[in-house]
Amino acid sequence: QTILGAEITGSFSSLAHGDPRSDEVVNLVTRTTAKRWMARGKIQAYGLPFATLIHPSVDVSGVDLEKDITIFQYATVGPRVTVGEGSVIFMGAIAGHECTVGRCCILAPNAVINARVRLAAGAYVGTNASVLPDVKVGTWATIAAGSVAMLDVPDYATVLGVPAKILCKAKPNLGALT
Repeated sequence: QTILGAEITGSFSSLAHGDPRSDEVVNLVTRTTAKRWMARGKIQAYGLPFATLIHPSVDVSGVDLEKDITIFQYATVGPRVTVGEGSVIFMGAIAGHECTVGRCCILAPNAVINARVRLAAGAYVGTNASVLPDVKVGTWATIAAGSVAMLDVPDYATVLGVPAKILCKAKPNLGALT
């Protein structure tokens, strides 16, 4: 299979035949930061260098990119953004101007981090989630799908979505269930 021009060849064991002097590995393995971190460790054990993979339709002028970045088509990366090593920005995701995306972060499809947001290492922003301007998201924190982060998020915390709605205010007649 080919994704963004990178051939996906199979399991980690297929890397054993790679040539560290000429072969590169593009890490498109997982969509969660913890699993991506583990996958990176397995790939690095083979001594092969990582490659940066950016879809040609994405404008990255004025963006500070470290190595092993993956940015899919339809992503928007604003000016003066920093994208850390090993991070992935999926389709439709937006990184507003002056944002910092730390090492091994993931912006899921249609996630939005607004202006001057700071994502620490390993942060995950879920599908259709938004982080409002000037918010700091801690190391390995997760912003769940469909959530909005309005305040700083501490390390390892999870921001969840909209609270459940009460569908029935009346007490149910439990005797009717027997």
